[in-house]
Amino acid sequence: MSKILPWIKIGVSVGLLGSLVCFLDWQESLVLLHSANRYELALGLGLLLVAYGINGIRLIKLQQRVGLEIPGPLFWGSYFTGLLFSYVLPSSVGGDAVRAMFLARRSYPMGALVVSGLVDRFFGLLGLLGLGGIAILVEPSVLPIRQDFSLILGSGLLLGMVSGLWLLPRLGIWLHGKWGKRMISGWGAKLESGALQIQQFFCPSKRLFVPVSLSLVSQGLVILSYASCGHSLLPDMSLAHYFVAIPGIMLVLVVPISMGGLGLREVSTVGLLVWMGADAQAALTLSLVFLVISWISVMPGILTAVHYGFRSLSAENNNQ
Repeated sequence: MSKILPWIKIGVSVGLLGSLVCFLDWQESLVLLHSANRYELALGLGLLLVAYGINGIRLIKLQQRVGLEIPGPLFWGSYFTGLLFSYVLPSSVGGDAVRAMFLARRSYPMGALVVSGLVDRFFGLLGLLGLGGIAILVEPSVLPIRQDFSLILGSGLLLGMVSGLWLLPRLGIWLHGKWGKRMISGWGAKLESGALQIQQFFCPSKRLFVPVSLSLVSQGLVILSYASCGHSLLPDMSLAHYFVAIPGIMLVLVVPISMGGLGLREVSTVGLLVWMGADAQAALTLSLVFLVISWISVMPGILTAVHYGFRSLSAENNNQ
């Protein structure tokens, strides 16, 4: 099954993208693109790149808490290489795995790299929950459901963020207290090490402020990137619509059924925006425009992968 699963994910991505292409009215889409503001599209790309930069800074801060001091050029090289592979591998964490292996080959501890990557993703998830909850509570009318249901949903998302902030630090303490002294080898030792590292990330609790703040800012920039691209394509959609819809789209991507979210992200974008009142063809066009912008945004990963890849091969050949 493990060998078949990647092919299933690729098939799902191809099928979902194919369905969008079939429903797209290319003539209408070209008219929409012709009327789109090029500066807004460029701004969308710029905001996405800045969001990546802030996410990288968050990861640096988290790695420093477990003693990982990685030189800047090497870190950003591994980071953008990981971003690139997150788009082309049939796994939602494929890019994280590539980044960890990239650095582990340079003698950095794999355990600390993996745990810091998982915690980094955890904070990204919390940022989505927080922004989505706040947006719904501020503008409950953007959802086509009863206002009291909107308020319940917004409160639930905020509660999920707060619960996550409360739970994970205590999870590390609980794991260490329960298994730390019972298992001293194999998976037990790894579990104890991971629990200790989780404690290092979150204790004292004031350490939560910086990564949570960076998560809210970076996720907010991603949403603004969508809004900038969609401003002239979907003039009836307000900023509040994007701050409600995009966290929902990104939360759907947690479900590992496609190749790096490809196809699933675009279908979710169309579905949620149309549900909230957007024109179907305009929403389809926006989903494909943002897909292209997302691919462009990870192009630096090609340069870093080639640069460090060739350097690594050269070093191995010299050692031989």
